[in-house]
Amino acid sequence: MSITDPQAIRALAHDARLIVLDELFASQATRTATELASLCSLTPSAMSYHLRALEKYGYVTRAASEGDARERRWRAAGERLELNTHDGSSNAKTAYLNVQLNQFRTRLNAEVERRQAEAKAGIIPPDDRPPLLSSGLVFLPEEKQKEFNRRLMDLIYEYEAMATAEERAIDSTKMFYLVSLLPEYPPPVEHKA
Repeated sequence: MSITDPQAIRALAHDARLIVLDELFASQATRTATELASLCSLTPSAMSYHLRALEKYGYVTRAASEGDARERRWRAAGERLELNTHDGSSNAKTAYLNVQLNQFRTRLNAEVERRQAEAKAGIIPPDDRPPLLSSGLVFLPEEKQKEFNRRLMDLIYEYEAMATAEERAIDSTKMFYLVSLLPEYPPPVEHKA
């Protein structure tokens, strides 16, 4: 699902809505408002409000009831959610990116605090613990940039696809990632009048 409508992008400028979209798109499972509310520390009625707003812009759809039909189930409207950078308002895109980055910053800060508490308690981390954050620079001509991007995304898609239904449960262990591959462009040439 590609987001192009500026209003639809603005509809994502809420932490709870992003959490819901992460959950529904990543799990590809149906969830109730009550289940999703538990992820966001909201009431089920507040979550229902957010779900209806997401439905209005086509991010989520109502799913068939499973078992007990008393509570409506929701599902992602597609397999993947992508921000289309070619259409729409740059202000709306910037707002969406800021919400995403703020949410990731919150997760990073929580992980820093958790690791500091472990260190204070004398807990030695495993050697294969993932880095808190890794950034860098690779020198790649255009063809290798395309290959790097493809291989990285293939690895992500491979691991997303191999998760079993049990591993996608609402209370399962999750690992969040944020990937941004930004080529360097030469600065614009200034023309003197």
